[in-house]
Amino acid sequence: MIMVRTIEYRSFGGPEVLEMVEVSESAPGPGRVRIAVRAAGLNPVDWKIFSGMMGGDAPAAPQGVGRDYAGVVDAVGEGVDSLAVGDAVLGTVRSVPGQGTAPGTLTERLVIAADEVVPKPEALDFVRAASLGVVAETACGALRALDVAPDDVLVVSAASGGVGSMAVQLAVHAGAAVIGIASGRSLDYVRSLGAVAVAYGEGLEARVRTAAPSPVTKLLDCHGPEYVDLAVALGLAPEAIATIVPAQSSLDKGAQFTGGRDARPEDLGRAAALVADGTMKVTIARVYPFDADSVRQAYTELRGGHVRGKLVVEMP
Repeated sequence: MIMVRTIEYRSFGGPEVLEMVEVSESAPGPGRVRIAVRAAGLNPVDWKIFSGMMGGDAPAAPQGVGRDYAGVVDAVGEGVDSLAVGDAVLGTVRSVPGQGTAPGTLTERLVIAADEVVPKPEALDFVRAASLGVVAETACGALRALDVAPDDVLVVSAASGGVGSMAVQLAVHAGAAVIGIASGRSLDYVRSLGAVAVAYGEGLEARVRTAAPSPVTKLLDCHGPEYVDLAVALGLAPEAIATIVPAQSSLDKGAQFTGGRDARPEDLGRAAALVADGTMKVTIARVYPFDADSVRQAYTELRGGHVRGKLVVEMP
């Protein structure tokens, strides 16, 4: 029997509830493939799930952790002809670990439906590929919900974060003028993405109005309700305001809750191709090794906020 290492949790809590265990290697069933994971990207939703912030009962059985991955197919199930052993791939699990049957991606072997897997462009390394899933699908879905077009002036809050930086670049690529809101230390980074950078804080509305080449037409909130308030102050109609943060006060003001729910199957492959050819960039804040202590440290850093770019765990 072949054993594989995986990260699990058995009760809600902070990063201390995460543990490394060994489980039996599984064979892929019909329509599924097994992937030798090379890297797994971390997302805030991960710690929100294992901390219990996403609701639901305490886990009745061990739960996996993580949604994003990149690796190499090492076994295929019956009926799979779109992928072969040795193919390099990336992806994100479609349902949320801890709230269904989805596996966690912080594991040495991942079994997943073949039609959820995206071929990895050769020019894209495994670490960057593993960082794309959730942020690319969330950003693509959000811009689709807002119907961002070349004549738009779009404001993006938390523009230096994972989703925000991806949304900025996708909107610029679509021809829109983008104003990115970030901390003072991240303004140069936001400019490097193609946006006009504006610091958050007191007087923000005036700074945004001054920075805008013409009246703001749409706003994407990647941080919290205060930016929906900003959109209202700028005179935007509810249909021109979207948020990836499901705060009730934002929804009460008419902002549409968006993100991965508005993504399409082709979005991740398109984003991967744009990163691979250099049209867009993804910033890796830090790469952690695959051991229990390092994974806990990684989620501690992620929970602290203010991470510019992505945190990734790399398998040996």
